[in-house]
Amino acid sequence: MSDRAMPSAVQLQAAMSAAMQLIAELPDDEQLRHDTIEGETSAFECLDAYAVAALADAALIKQAKDRVRRLEERVERRRQIVMAILQGLQLRKIERPLVTASLGQRTAVVEVPTNEPLPQMFIRTARDLVLIGKTLRQGGTVPGYVLQDKPDLTLTLRGG
Repeated sequence: MSDRAMPSAVQLQAAMSAAMQLIAELPDDEQLRHDTIEGETSAFECLDAYAVAALADAALIKQAKDRVRRLEERVERRRQIVMAILQGLQLRKIERPLVTASLGQRTAVVEVPTNEPLPQMFIRTARDLVLIGKTLRQGGTVPGYVLQDKPDLTLTLRGG
């Protein structure tokens, strides 16, 4: 298999089948299992190809997200320019062949100092799951909570 070729499904299945047959014949020794699989199958070459492809795709996603961020910033700059033009022309609304633009005033909820307590109906409370998890990972206890392994595994890939 070349360094750049992605193994086909058939090649991957053959490599994994060969590896599984070897594993069935080996004692429970991870280093021996690793060395035997590496020397006698192409399973690790398949792993390398798929992992490198996943890292390359992740890099493409990062580039795309960076581009989206730049485009969003450009949109906001252009919207600010349109707003400045309308304000400079002292117009609240304009209808053009390709666009209708209007300025509006929005409201915001602002807290002001008062001696009156906020009624309970306006207050929400929630469990702090981040703090609970941190406490449990540090060996502490939290009534009603324990750490439990999730049923699925997590793969971490880093480029070398």
